[in-house]
Amino acid sequence: MGRLGIDARKLDDYGIGSYLQGLLGELALLDPPEGIVLLVAGESRDLLPEVPDTWRLVEVDAPGYSLREQAVVLAAAIRARVDLLHVPHYVLPWLFPGRMVATVHDIIHVLFPEFLRSSLGFAYARMSIRAAVRRARRVITGSRTTADDLRRLFGASESRLCVIPHGVHCEFLAAGDPVADEQARARLGVSGPYLLHVGNHKPHKNAEGLLKAYQLLVHDGRGPVPTLLMVGGFAPDGELAARARAMGLAEQVRCLGHVERAELAALFRGASAFVYPTLYEGFGLPVLEAMACGVPVVAGDIPAIHEVAGDAVLRVNPRDVVELVAAVRHVLEQPELQRQLRERGRARALGFQWRRAAEATLDVYRTVREES
Repeated sequence: MGRLGIDARKLDDYGIGSYLQGLLGELALLDPPEGIVLLVAGESRDLLPEVPDTWRLVEVDAPGYSLREQAVVLAAAIRARVDLLHVPHYVLPWLFPGRMVATVHDIIHVLFPEFLRSSLGFAYARMSIRAAVRRARRVITGSRTTADDLRRLFGASESRLCVIPHGVHCEFLAAGDPVADEQARARLGVSGPYLLHVGNHKPHKNAEGLLKAYQLLVHDGRGPVPTLLMVGGFAPDGELAARARAMGLAEQVRCLGHVERAELAALFRGASAFVYPTLYEGFGLPVLEAMACGVPVVAGDIPAIHEVAGDAVLRVNPRDVVELVAAVRHVLEQPELQRQLRERGRARALGFQWRRAAEATLDVYRTVREES
């Protein structure tokens, strides 16, 4: 009998990596009897959760989103006698002879092709997504939003789509120790009140729109404004930091770059508000993490955020900087609104559990195996 394989090469990718860590951690506790073959990249093996001895790790050296990975991943899976392969993104090994399950987190590369390096990258993304929805026996999505996008733009069959919401990691659900949190923030050079944003400079994240709104907030004459902390793909010497300096915001905007998960949780818990004017998401993981930490959230009014957060966040038109400024001011100046958002967000986040996601994913594996 063949074995179940999971392509775990993207453990160091923020969104996909978080998904893999949460899913694999719970699958390890459930420990399916057949064991699992994990295809891993050497540089990210240290990010693996503890897994049972019955699992087998196979190192695969191939860059993501490349033609080389088609051959290397295919060969590794066949050598390991994998007959059911779960790929946690849309680039499947096209010639794999067994059955496959794909997780498609979003179709951002198709909707926002401007951040791809070339038209060839756009064509490869479209071809890969189309191949995934046709070749995979089941396509898992974290939201109904992404499932609908796949059905509408790629003709995915509803019978093959499985919506399994992601979970939230325990670091964000923990109450946190105030002293330890303060020490973590101090190590990052963070003090005083601040607004928090977690993301990157890709167009759909709308970091430029956030900077424009923050500039208006600073100069609206209604009193002091918390510092804006930009965490994630925002290096201190990067493009967004330079843009902030050019806008006269060098003293008010700090780009911290990537931080550890525990540090991020401490930043969430200390923030006056989390501001996330995204234009598109497949799920909206940072919003869920912020809600779990009990921080008031202002976010773009888009389908995925509506689906994940409901009325637990203050939603705004992400393209309207005036509306965004008004919403942030409203949160900063209304203690009762802050309390409501904290309570609603925390309560809603508790419903997103990795154990539940892992159990549903195991059900998908069983269904695919039992099909004729």
